[in-house]
Amino acid sequence: MFKKHRFIIYGALIIIVVFAIFAGIQVNESSYFKKLAIEQATNDVNLTAIDLNSQITNISTEQRVVSQMMANDIFLLRWCEEETADTESAHAKELYEYLKTYQLKYNYDVVFFVSNKTYNYYYNDGLNKVVSRDSEFDSWYFNFLNLNQEYDIQIDHDEVNDYGVSLFVNCLVVDKDGNTIGVVGVGNKIDDFEASVSSLTDSLSINAGIVNKGNAHNSFTGSSGFYMTASDAAANFNISEEDVLKNVGTQGSTWTDGYLCTTVYHNEDLNWNIIVQKNTKELVASMLEQTYGRFVFMISTTLAVSIVCVILLSRLNRATRFNENIDELTGLINAKLFGEIFEEKRKKMFRQKKSCLFVLDIDNFKHFNDTYGHMYGNTIIRMMASNLKDLIASDGVVCRWGGDEFIGIIYHNVAESKIMMDELQCMVNKLETRSPLSFSCGITKINNHKSLEENFKLADSALYISKENGKGQVTVAKAR
Repeated sequence: MFKKHRFIIYGALIIIVVFAIFAGIQVNESSYFKKLAIEQATNDVNLTAIDLNSQITNISTEQRVVSQMMANDIFLLRWCEEETADTESAHAKELYEYLKTYQLKYNYDVVFFVSNKTYNYYYNDGLNKVVSRDSEFDSWYFNFLNLNQEYDIQIDHDEVNDYGVSLFVNCLVVDKDGNTIGVVGVGNKIDDFEASVSSLTDSLSINAGIVNKGNAHNSFTGSSGFYMTASDAAANFNISEEDVLKNVGTQGSTWTDGYLCTTVYHNEDLNWNIIVQKNTKELVASMLEQTYGRFVFMISTTLAVSIVCVILLSRLNRATRFNENIDELTGLINAKLFGEIFEEKRKKMFRQKKSCLFVLDIDNFKHFNDTYGHMYGNTIIRMMASNLKDLIASDGVVCRWGGDEFIGIIYHNVAESKIMMDELQCMVNKLETRSPLSFSCGITKINNHKSLEENFKLADSALYISKENGKGQVTVAKAR
């Protein structure tokens, strides 16, 4: 209980201490309010850095998952085996249609594949060009190959869309022997991301920027909005390039210099450093002006600021608790957090709404692991998680229970829930995988008088009936 509410308890203690200070030592209010402003700015920049990191990760995650899905697609591997120099052949058009399908499905600006055999740059509307080591615009490809890593995320010009500045995810494609076949990826303009960051920074009166810390270099060497070169970021934030590019680990680095509060936070997935800075000078001056000679008003202001600090710390606590309980492979919540959510909703929502609990696992998952390797097995799990999350969306809660097993809540009755899971079965059956993909599922109406374990047993028994009847089925547990 203490751990869960520690920030609220700490916040209450801060309020008590602040009242004692103002009551006993009013003469020190100037230095106190400066300290308070710095603390508030520190909270602002840290929370903003965490929020930006989350937004950046969310924006890039789908692009990365789709790119990795294509990189592991058996169609692409087989197509490369039969690739010829004829870019107008029926075989070539199969690739164009394949890339076009992904572009339309996910509404990307471009979906592409560069062959390491011919150096042809194919994209969703045909052949773009033949990449060359002598071309500045093609440097990204050869630099990425030299990195010798699975994927790379970067900002670059999009040649097929009027050289607009876009966020690209590049994934390495290799054959079964580990030889490089080429690079597949997707690109999207960064306009929406720029608008999202701008809205956040404007609301908190802060300055923010993003710097590439080690991804493959390309033809885009300048700055664009919040995406900056190291030298431009150093000038913008009045800090050194060493500070901009420093290794800050998973916790980030925060410091103050006079009235400036700066934090550097690292996004490991994208290998970007996020810099957030706030100038507290105006805040300190405003607070002092309002408090001189007005003791009562000082106490009121202090109380308001302290409450803000408690709220911010509470949000940080909730965000940290949530992030600590996210499954790294799928991005879904884990069993621990699901159990807490179930208990919260069991006491509130399940009394008023008809809700169901489902349990599913992937049929013949061991076959995928044993036949194609654990990395492909992980890809299957991610594909299942992505489709499940897209289907349920705001109509419920989805959790990776463990291994290839998933559990979730659907805010509908049993009949509607079964229709949704049958729809998911059809979606999964149509996915392009190396072996047929299906799942077995059990559904039960949630009894809010019973624990998660008791409800789980009912759904799990229905799941086993699905397996015993031949798998690839959704079974509703009999009412008890």
